[in-house]
Amino acid sequence: MASADEHPSSKISLVDYFIYCPLFCRKEGQEEQKILYYHPSTRELDRKIRTIGYCEGLVKFTETFTCEQPCESIHFQKSRLLFYPVENDIGFAMTLHVPVVEHKKDDKCFLEYLDERINDRVMLPILKISYRYFALQYGTIFALIQRTSLENARNVLKEYFDKFIECHLHRMIHHATLDSSFFGIHFISLDKQIYLKFQAVLRRFELQFASLNETVFIYRNQLVWSGLNQDDTALIYSFFRLYYWPHLKTMPHTSTIQYLSVNSCANQFNSSTNVTGQKFYLGSFSFSYSVLVLHYDSFTSFCIFHNDNDLLNNEKTSTATNLFRQDLEIVLPSFYGYLQREHPIPDVAVKNAYYNKVNMAHSATINWHKDLSNPMSSVMNTLAEDLQWFHPSGEIMVKRENDPWLIAKRSDRRELLVMINQKSANLKQIRGNVKAFFSGIFFFDASIVDLDKIKQILSTQFNSILLFE
Repeated sequence: MASADEHPSSKISLVDYFIYCPLFCRKEGQEEQKILYYHPSTRELDRKIRTIGYCEGLVKFTETFTCEQPCESIHFQKSRLLFYPVENDIGFAMTLHVPVVEHKKDDKCFLEYLDERINDRVMLPILKISYRYFALQYGTIFALIQRTSLENARNVLKEYFDKFIECHLHRMIHHATLDSSFFGIHFISLDKQIYLKFQAVLRRFELQFASLNETVFIYRNQLVWSGLNQDDTALIYSFFRLYYWPHLKTMPHTSTIQYLSVNSCANQFNSSTNVTGQKFYLGSFSFSYSVLVLHYDSFTSFCIFHNDNDLLNNEKTSTATNLFRQDLEIVLPSFYGYLQREHPIPDVAVKNAYYNKVNMAHSATINWHKDLSNPMSSVMNTLAEDLQWFHPSGEIMVKRENDPWLIAKRSDRRELLVMINQKSANLKQIRGNVKAFFSGIFFFDASIVDLDKIKQILSTQFNSILLFE
């Protein structure tokens, strides 16, 4: 088992990240064959084999006690081990260093390991999305092995994950919060007329190509429209925010369509006026699609094609994209005029985080690094975990001394976490506020709720994201 005490630190850090498949170890003495990828690669081979063997043993042992869900994490004093089985006995795992602080008492120093700083609900999605990012670009690992060879698959995994860990994973772990763990979708709020105009523009563009399946249309870093299912939409949207958005937000506006692509193995972002496509694997990651990524003004469109037939004709593609640009230019004045309207200013004393598991809509007004101290963040994480025990709905309210009120509420597959900065308010007063805030959102009853009051709350606090039932 990898030890986390080699570099004592007060921060969460990555110790090991590895991918393994027991099927490739056919007999004793071939244990190294089950290793598909291991970071850091400088670890001694014996230690890699022991660590992976230890993981296999733990997973098999815990299967004795649970049939519905495989083991996902093991808590140690100095480290946290996270598992994610993906396909055909292939497993992803990573070890995290538990933060430690040094105390002195009676002239003696001792270490305190802050196990509560690492939350499984926050860290497991990072491990899972790391596989999904890879599969989006390369397909399943077993399919990659079948298309090429086992050795080539190991090389691809090493090239990709070495760069991913260096450029993204360390930062994702360091800045992980409950909010970031949702990997949800930020929808832009539009009125009906503008939304229908965008729909007409996209539909006209789609009709130019026989093999164009669906489009994902994004304004800056907010989703306008997607024709894909929610899982594929959320994955492409998250991939966009990781690989495209950091470059696009500093890119100057141009009067021409830009064709975008990324090389994740080299962490390169490319923008060109020449038609450039790339491959994505969607659904079960078993079938590849040709993807044309267009950028104009502040809009990015992922165009999903069944095959390359339409894209082979560069002249036809350029003509269609120029027509798309012209149609967008007609809609943009009314769109930007809508954005410049004055919108109600939310109450700064009430901040929230909302997630809908059905359409993966996510919004938050809480700044998780500024508004919440470490103890408050831990309480919020615990509340989010406790919500999973409520079926179909439930509510929890918590207040620590000198801290704001924290409220967690669930209704079916929607979750809402709220921080009310009214420290002197008692439970009765907070319950009154909660009833006013939530009645129209989760359990609307016109006989007991003032509809005008609810509409006012929705427009100021939640910007029309939460819907009446």
